[in-house]
Amino acid sequence: MSRDFHCLACRPDIEAMLTAVPGALSRWQALPRRTIAAGECVLRQGDMARHVWFVQQGLVRCYFLSADGRERNRSFHAEGTWVGGGTPPHPSPSPYTMEAVEALQLVEMSYAELAGWLHDLPATRPVLDDGLSAAFAKQAAREADLLLLDASSRYLAFQSEYGEIEQRIALHHVASYLGITNVALSRIRSRMGLVAPRMRRAAA
Repeated sequence: MSRDFHCLACRPDIEAMLTAVPGALSRWQALPRRTIAAGECVLRQGDMARHVWFVQQGLVRCYFLSADGRERNRSFHAEGTWVGGGTPPHPSPSPYTMEAVEALQLVEMSYAELAGWLHDLPATRPVLDDGLSAAFAKQAAREADLLLLDASSRYLAFQSEYGEIEQRIALHHVASYLGITNVALSRIRSRMGLVAPRMRRAAA
C-alpha cells in the first residue's frame, strides 16, 4: 500500500484533466518542453530556481551536496509528478541538485507563467494549490521519518512511497535517501528476505 499525498495535478494524464478548464489545455500544450539526458542536471544546487517541471517521462533524483562533496538524496520524481528547486512565486537559489537518473521529457513552467495561470485561469487554482499542499505534506512526512523511525522502518516508508518505481532506483541511492550505508541497507534487505536480483540502473 502506497502513501497517499493526494495531488490532483500529479498524474500522467494531466491533459485529460485540463480539458475541463476552458483554455487550459491549449495553454499547457504551448509550454516549453525539455529533453535531458541521463546523468545531466535539470538544475544545480545554488542555481536560481525560476521554474517548476512536470515529468512526462523518466526519473529525477534530487540531492543535497555537502561542502566535502558528499551527496544525500532528498527525493525521487517519476512520470506524472512535479519537481522544482524553490518556492513559487519568488525565485531563490535551489538548495539541492536535480539530476536525470533516466532520460527525461519535461514540461517547463516558469514562476511567471504559473502566476499567469492563477490570474487568467482561476479554475485551476484548486488543482495547483493541491499540488503545493501535497509537496509540503511529503516533505513533512520525510522529516518525521528521519527523526522518528529506525532504519528498517524508514526503508518500509520508502517502499510505501516509492514502491512503484523502487526497481528503477539503484540501491546506493536508496541507502543515501535513508541516511544509512550500503552495507546497512543490504542487512535490512537480507532480514526482510529481499534477496532476489533486482534491476539496477546506471547512476552518475
